Amino acid sequence: MTHNENTHRNGDPDAELPKFSVNVVPTDQITREDLRALLSRYRRGQIKPLVFGDGGKPEAAIIPFAALVRLLKHAHADTNRKENAFRGELQRRIQESDASDEPGMTLEELGDELGEPARSLIRKVLDDDE
Repeated sequence: MTHNENTHRNGDPDAELPKFSVNVVPTDQITREDLRALLSRYRRGQIKPLVFGDGGKPEAAIIPFAALVRLLKHAHADTNRKENAFRGELQRRIQESDASDEPGMTLEELGDELGEPARSLIRKVLDDDE
């Protein structure tokens, strides 16, 4: 397999990662034997991914299944942290509004003030109530 080195740039809209280099294997050069050898390395505990794509651009990666599970758990935990932070902020604002003598804001106004993903979540709840 021929590898093209490509530097991942931090400004890439698909990820927030530091700069790093990867060897990109052209898609049409990956053989069945390459995949068997990769699986054999994974079975021995090596976890280096196979990064491939066309035109020297990294487009996909093959990783051990255990690494995928760890990534999914991390993403799930991150989502839960964000949802819990949102719920906490929403609860705080509700309590402040209940304690205030001033007129409150509509849910739409609250969504606009909090931004995404609160705006979408509030719109979904309101749409479901109709």
